[in-house]
Amino acid sequence: MQTSKKRELQQTRQRIALLKILGFLALLVVMGFIGLLWFARPKTSVIEKRDLTEFPKFTLQGVWDGSFCSQVDTWYADTYPLREGLISMDTKLESLYGVRGEQIVAGGQVADEIPDESVDLAELARRDETEAPTEAAGGVVTPTGETEQTATESDAETEAPTPAGGANDVTTPAEQAGTIYITENCGYGVYYFSQSGSARYCMAVNSVAEAVRGQAQVYCLIGPISAGVMLSDEVRDQTGGSDEAEAMNWMFSQMDSSVKKVNVYNILKQHNNEYIYFHTDHHWTALGAYYAYCEFCNQKGITPHKLSEFQTMEFPGFLGTFYSSSNQSPALAANPDTVTAYIPNGTNDMEMYVSNGNGTYTRYDWRVVNDVSDYAKSELYAAFAGGDQPYNYAHNEKISDGSAVLIVKDSYGNAFIPFLIDHYEHIYWVDYRSYESYCAWAGTGNSSLSAFVRANNINDVILCNNINSTGSSSLLDYMERIFK
Repeated sequence: MQTSKKRELQQTRQRIALLKILGFLALLVVMGFIGLLWFARPKTSVIEKRDLTEFPKFTLQGVWDGSFCSQVDTWYADTYPLREGLISMDTKLESLYGVRGEQIVAGGQVADEIPDESVDLAELARRDETEAPTEAAGGVVTPTGETEQTATESDAETEAPTPAGGANDVTTPAEQAGTIYITENCGYGVYYFSQSGSARYCMAVNSVAEAVRGQAQVYCLIGPISAGVMLSDEVRDQTGGSDEAEAMNWMFSQMDSSVKKVNVYNILKQHNNEYIYFHTDHHWTALGAYYAYCEFCNQKGITPHKLSEFQTMEFPGFLGTFYSSSNQSPALAANPDTVTAYIPNGTNDMEMYVSNGNGTYTRYDWRVVNDVSDYAKSELYAAFAGGDQPYNYAHNEKISDGSAVLIVKDSYGNAFIPFLIDHYEHIYWVDYRSYESYCAWAGTGNSSLSAFVRANNINDVILCNNINSTGSSSLLDYMERIFK
């Protein structure tokens, strides 16, 4: 009797083991079948905001040396139909191992010392350059210095989807989220000063000032990133980041006296108990951009509008570049942002030119503040100023004095632009990363800012970008080609 029970128990265990094997084999078959669904393979990652790997071109040489098979393997893994869901599941499973109080994503940069005096900019610019602090290194570094490897991805800038179906302007070189310090369910961008990059930036600004002297007034607005404004000096120092106020003061001191310096650091610091930076994204909020606008008005000698004078739109659930760069951090997922946008009073109509991805551009009638309720939660910052398109224009018919402004910007300028609409008749804005390419298509023959100023009777030129851009050699290459 006892032998019979043992035999029955053994048979039950064998059946369970067989069911497990059959279940695992079935899972492999299903996953393999899904992998064969060519038409279901994504071309872009919504969460990571980047183009996925394309199928490699077949060559006999590639087959011979094995590179073709390796590239196919990369393509298969990167474009697997369930990829984003599996990554999200993996991150959630990892979070079950314990709660991380603090972490630094993509750490490892070392800041240059900020000079305390005037220097030879040309000599400083020729020194060996490290790539922009915005270029992220791999790994997660805890404040104690221990490193834990994690996957990090570059974060393409959020661009305005076109009316034809949400295609992004993928030809615009991406900004990066860079080094991120995560604590208490909030991410903070950390800045690392670059001597050579900052010198090049100052020289580029001075070049613009010289080129438009007597024709337009140049304003330079450097947008601080969140760690320098929102964290204490002690915590910022623990991350290894640079003092953004000190860096901006030094850069402004190296610029031509004709340039009006819009130093927004102090006003943002005064309001750092408010919601002026997103928790899951590297941009300032529209409220942060509003305080920068107030400082610009102070420099220009005009009265800024009160926030109560604007109608607003709100888009909840935003999960931005910090979220995607941190491999979809559960801490950030638990604290999504709300994008609040202030609609300009002068006009909300604009025109923009969007890349078709093949060297051509299409003109669209658009809105300065656009309803992005139906957009992916990672793309809600596209509510502002059409996103990162190369050329944009708005005509405020409520003003008829011929006043014209040109804003040369990266994505930080997007939330800033709606506030300027009410103060000029003609408002132009270009993204320095793709404007040259647009000019080549448009046949203008000259992509310099001074040529634009002359052609459009520009009164004010506002250079508006975040402080990380001032140290990026790759982004400075774009600036230097048009900042003249």
